[in-house]
Amino acid sequence: MSNIQFDIEWTDAASRKIEKLMPKAKGPDGEREPVLALPPIECLPAEGDILFLGPRGKQQPFIVAERQYHHEGGGDWTIVLILDLPDDN
Repeated sequence: MSNIQFDIEWTDAASRKIEKLMPKAKGPDGEREPVLALPPIECLPAEGDILFLGPRGKQQPFIVAERQYHHEGGGDWTIVLILDLPDDN
């Protein structure tokens, strides 16, 4: 059975913007991180896709700048989405 985990990383500019938009919760490492949910793997965004993130009525666009696959061995994978701001911001 596969164990696929997801992670989101942010460019510096995108990180500053999302921190203003999203409430934060304490993550497993004790750091406060924005609370986001990812779609199922079959709907996972590809590079160049735009995600609108933020509270209802205040959503802002973020672009998937890169999607990385890290194979940990066996059926264990981590998929990382690196989000950036669209060029016009």
